[in-house]
Amino acid sequence: MNKKDKDELFNKGLSEKEIETLTQKGFTKDEMIQSHQYNNEIKKGLNFISWLVDLITWLIP
Repeated sequence: MNKKDKDELFNKGLSEKEIETLTQKGFTKDEMIQSHQYNNEIKKGLNFISWLVDLITWLIP
């Protein structure tokens, strides 16, 4: 992977450690971007579920 590709991955929000780990596992640049987006969607879903549980817990005495 060249410097231009790494810079693009940094701009997409990946860290140096994530890039190194995924490179060692054989991920391509596009797969790394997709993996990062997928992880962000999971985090959003978990935050929503946590918020929903808090709301239900607050509503039920």
